[in-house]
Amino acid sequence: MVDERTSAEGLAAYDILDTPPERGFDDLVSLAAQLCDAPIAVISLLDHDRQWFKARTGILLEGTSREEAFCRLVVESDKAVEITDLALDPRTASNPLVTGEPCLRFYAGTPLRTPYGTLGALAVADSQPRGAGLGQARRAALDKLAKLAVDLLEKTRRTQALLAAQTRWRGLFQGMEEGFFLARVVRDHAGQVRDWEYHEVNPAWEHHVGIRAIDVIGKRYGDLFHQTEADWLGLASRAVADNKAVPFLQRVQVTGRWYCGNFHPVGQDFFSATFREVTGQISAERRQTGLVRLGDVLRDERDVAIMTSRAMEVIGEALCADRATYGELDHDIETINVAEGWSVAGMPPIKGIYRFDDYGHLRETLLAGRALVIADVMADPRTRAESAGWLALKARGVINVPVREDGRNVALMLVHFSLPHDWTSDEIHWLHNAADRLELAIARRRAEELQNVINGEIAHRLRNTLAMVQAVARMTLRDALSKEEANRFYARLQSLGRAHDLLHCDDQRAAILGELIASIIGDAGMGERCRLSGPVIRLGSRAAMSTALLIHEMTTNACKHGALSAGDGTVEIVWEVETTETGNELVLLWRERNGPPASPPLRGGFGSRLISFGLIGTGGVSLHYDPEGLSASFRADAEKIKRT
Repeated sequence: MVDERTSAEGLAAYDILDTPPERGFDDLVSLAAQLCDAPIAVISLLDHDRQWFKARTGILLEGTSREEAFCRLVVESDKAVEITDLALDPRTASNPLVTGEPCLRFYAGTPLRTPYGTLGALAVADSQPRGAGLGQARRAALDKLAKLAVDLLEKTRRTQALLAAQTRWRGLFQGMEEGFFLARVVRDHAGQVRDWEYHEVNPAWEHHVGIRAIDVIGKRYGDLFHQTEADWLGLASRAVADNKAVPFLQRVQVTGRWYCGNFHPVGQDFFSATFREVTGQISAERRQTGLVRLGDVLRDERDVAIMTSRAMEVIGEALCADRATYGELDHDIETINVAEGWSVAGMPPIKGIYRFDDYGHLRETLLAGRALVIADVMADPRTRAESAGWLALKARGVINVPVREDGRNVALMLVHFSLPHDWTSDEIHWLHNAADRLELAIARRRAEELQNVINGEIAHRLRNTLAMVQAVARMTLRDALSKEEANRFYARLQSLGRAHDLLHCDDQRAAILGELIASIIGDAGMGERCRLSGPVIRLGSRAAMSTALLIHEMTTNACKHGALSAGDGTVEIVWEVETTETGNELVLLWRERNGPPASPPLRGGFGSRLISFGLIGTGGVSLHYDPEGLSASFRADAEKIKRT
């Protein structure tokens, strides 16, 4: 016996029970009745509790119970069944279809074998018994018709499956959040891709692109965006030519929107694309990077004009704008003196003086200290009547951000787009942030310039004071000191002056150790006989004065008593930063060679005490009087050297 669930489960795959009549099945039963010369023919399908006729001729019944079904014998045996006299066969003699209407006496059925099992039978029947049966030819014909019935079942199943798949995918297509389009590339006479034509887009297209989906079908890229862009055409051409997916992160120049997605080849010059707009994400990343670059420019650039110009370049690139520049306002905000700033290729020059009233009703907003934000100068009521001036500058989307000083507007930061631009709150906030940073940087540079002037004046007066001190000392001490002692005193005063000059000529208000040593040795005329090496070390003001006196004293002693007093004598001065358990230490080594043997001084004078003070007056001195010459090491805290 065959499991009754087999045919029922197979029927579920075809979803055909209780479906309306179909001409294909009706034609098959008519042909079967005609070929077999039978008044009745059916295509019967066996469910778990009934027999249902998909097609029938010569009988009014639409089906029977499973127990009354003759086709059950076909399904259970999975082979053709022919009963010449139903009233004499014990399997059917008591069947209501035999004992009552329609009083059947003959039955011949052949199985409907499908990939899902035998589901029923194609059968013919008669109210008269047939002792000879159908005969071989008619049985063969009935078998072939059964196979055609199975083919129709399969076709119906596949059609239904395809429709279901199409419905499912159409639902996904309609509901997907990513944009999608199907297009065909358009080639020129040489076979090069010059455009593409849209054949289908999904509803999400409108959200991501901003163009209604119904306005896209049949249009070309150039029609929608008023120009073709080589980068986009190159992506489509690669996908079609290489027959593989091509990922992209690309900007539509006309709209300024960024998209991320993939091109997929479809065949015969067709391709599809799935994408999503990432303008907000890309813009946020560019603005963040722009702030970092802007900070570097404002920190490193010393010249205000160059700093401002470079800052405008950073701002323009961060916003993907067409122009970014800077202009100084007059006192009454009637005119603005605009610098050339930064712009992309093709933008007209803008440098010059402009009257605000020639470009619309702008002054009210600027006098209130607010940013002037215009999405489109041709549509904004403040600029619409005077839009010709803006268009001459290729400025459609405009923002002017005030730069303030001492509570009043002194300049404007101007950013222009050549096409209308919907300014976002993030962009406006970012520009205010950039303007504030630029304002602080300019104020700091102005303060530094003023401080430089003041420091220069102080240095000039201090040099005059030192010259007066030197003259007074010369007049006062000329009889109290020996000539040699007086010269040493005057030289020490000169060393102090040189150290002071180094402090005030450096931008960071600190002397450089190497420059200080080279200056003192150079003044002694011993630069060629001394070798200096070491990293750049900045000295605080007190450390610079102390070191200047120390190096002067060591150089003087070397010239009088040490290596520099001999013709072949040399001095090596090396410094480095050494890491110790307590921190970083600056170590300066002084080595004399090829001079007379070194010996300790017989008596300690001011010079000896000066050397013992070390680099910053805290000691850290080690002297070695060796036969080959004097060696000395001076140590001091590296951080203290910089700030003392």
